[in-house]
Amino acid sequence: MSRKNKLLSIGEISKLTGASIKSLRYYERINILKPAYVDPNSGYRYYSFKQAYLVGLITFYIELDIPLRELPEFLNGQDSVNLDAFLAHGKKAAQKKIKTLEKGLKLINFFEKKMASQEKYTLEQLYTQELPEKYFYVIPYDQTFDNADQYEIVKLFRNIPFYEAYEEAYATEQPEYGFLYECSPSGIRRYNFAEVPQNGVWPDYKTIPAGKYHCRQSEDLQIEQSREIFKDYLNGRDSFIAIETDAFHSKLNISNPVGELRVIAL
Repeated sequence: MSRKNKLLSIGEISKLTGASIKSLRYYERINILKPAYVDPNSGYRYYSFKQAYLVGLITFYIELDIPLRELPEFLNGQDSVNLDAFLAHGKKAAQKKIKTLEKGLKLINFFEKKMASQEKYTLEQLYTQELPEKYFYVIPYDQTFDNADQYEIVKLFRNIPFYEAYEEAYATEQPEYGFLYECSPSGIRRYNFAEVPQNGVWPDYKTIPAGKYHCRQSEDLQIEQSREIFKDYLNGRDSFIAIETDAFHSKLNISNPVGELRVIAL
């Protein structure tokens, strides 16, 4: 009996493992899965049954986003595999993937909760909400916000020196970005802002007070009209903070997103 009769053809191992023939040929080309036998006359490839386990691991590694170029270091030539190191590497990658997926799920839950709270209100409707104390990293803005672009703010804050730590702090929720308008008897100050997780460790931050905020959602930037929009609430008071940031709705208009304007008297 010839050697190939004890082996699986490339088509058979493809059906057994679910890996396509094209993928199996690619694994051979990059030296991570050589056939057990190549017929010298026909050039047909044949694989041992035990190689099916290795194909399964390779497929799993692909699902874990492990670069295939890392796998040859676990191969002892082409006849054996350093299986314990191979499995340990996969386990570490799987644990990292699980953490990433858990963070992603928490972020989805955050957006669902935020969306549900904001969709209770129609555009231009006035409403109030209790908000906790927040901390904003701020950059002064020396003109009115009438033509400001919030997408430019996001790009701006991606260049802050501590952005990597900032991203880690907000791994499971979305920090707020937007415009901050401070009005007092001495005048008006405008800032671009990004929410940060706590005070004391971030340079150039402002503490935004907790309390009952008067709010309105709109497709237009309205922060410069805050005094007029909330005139009944402000009742002539000169000291207040206005914030305009993104609102989240199930039907998101990418080209014309909805913003939420908030005002609190000081």
